[in-house]
Amino acid sequence: MDHWKFITVMVTVFTFTVEIRPMDSFLTAYLTGPSVNISLNEVSNVFTPIRIYSGVIGSFLVFLLSDYLRYKPVMILNGILGMVAYINLIDSPTTFQIMVTEVCFSLFACIEMAYYGYLYSKIDDKEHYQIATGFAKSGMLSGTCVAGLLGQLVVNLNNRNYSVLPYYSLAFVTFASLWACLLPSVGNSKTSIQVDDISSDGFSNAAIRNPSIPNYSATGKTDTHNVVPSAVLFNRLSDFRHSYADRTVLMWSIWYVIAMAGFTHISLYANILYTYVVDVSGDKHVLLNGLVDFLATMCAAVSTYQIGKVNVNWNYHGYKFLAFSALMLALLLSLGYFSKNVLVVYFMFICFDTIVQSVFVIAVSQIGKQLKHNCYTSVLGFNAFLGIVLSTCLSSLLVHVGASLPVRFLVYSITFIILAIVYGCAAVIFAAKNISATRRFSPLP
Repeated sequence: MDHWKFITVMVTVFTFTVEIRPMDSFLTAYLTGPSVNISLNEVSNVFTPIRIYSGVIGSFLVFLLSDYLRYKPVMILNGILGMVAYINLIDSPTTFQIMVTEVCFSLFACIEMAYYGYLYSKIDDKEHYQIATGFAKSGMLSGTCVAGLLGQLVVNLNNRNYSVLPYYSLAFVTFASLWACLLPSVGNSKTSIQVDDISSDGFSNAAIRNPSIPNYSATGKTDTHNVVPSAVLFNRLSDFRHSYADRTVLMWSIWYVIAMAGFTHISLYANILYTYVVDVSGDKHVLLNGLVDFLATMCAAVSTYQIGKVNVNWNYHGYKFLAFSALMLALLLSLGYFSKNVLVVYFMFICFDTIVQSVFVIAVSQIGKQLKHNCYTSVLGFNAFLGIVLSTCLSSLLVHVGASLPVRFLVYSITFIILAIVYGCAAVIFAAKNISATRRFSPLP
């Protein structure tokens, strides 16, 4: 087996098992049920914001430390955080235990970018990035798919008893932690900061020497061995500046940040919206949250796997693709505001999850193709950090003004409409420039 295929399989197994957490689909139902018995308002306005605020700190730490720690320890930590979270949910948890759980869930969710950092640091040929990302993301979504189906079966077979779900989740995240220990370590050679890696203009020669990065020259010394620890931060900031100066990185990053903010909010509040809609409509049938997560992630897993193999000139079609995707997401999120039928809301989430996860695969792989080996989590993690910060700011504002759950979904729908308009305008401008350039250089008759 080729080395890149072996690494992809190892990471995919990890992402699959770490996502089998059947408790997540029914967390709100469990917390508001007889075992814990807290109100829906407390879940929405007290405990869930803790997860959002902690996410800002967690994503910043992941963005700052993952490249330095070389990814593998961060992935092991991910499993340990999951273990702590589900241990605290076993037997009627106290308010403090629920808070600890929310913090662990927040940090747990922030570490996803480290998976891709590890994957890209172990794969030399950047042409394999998109398909490797597709496999890893499909594994992650397949795990969530299994978790949803398992959770639904357990709930139905146990007469809507949610208290056994933490045990199942704990078992799988424990296995994922052990599997992460078996992953090949990432060497430190790529992160050594050297004297000649810093040029006089403040940019990193290591990045400039990388021939795979467009518009970078292939000049500079390559045989120096003098490590300068004090230059680590300066070198990283220089590479950072180079990365975001690339139009491709900037184009996909802006969309990713805003979409990540929406995805974070929708993922956290979807289960709460289900319970809210059922209460408002008076429909007391059994919640199908697990089945919906199964269908959503199954569709997303198939979509991300297939889109990982698609060969498209994203530099040419990127703006149009992102504009259309944002418009579709906006129309779907509007259903969360206008519909009072839980089945329609379920449909909304399935389609939303499928589209946004698929676009994330393309975005992450396109950004990764432009980056140095030691910048993956710095840039990808920083994008995730900005997305969570944006989500936190909007969530805090909406909680402060007392916006209802449907109104929050309407706000994000409007946000995606604005994003679609911006990228639609950019697509028109880009197409006009291409037409102008084609006419300018076309041979005269």
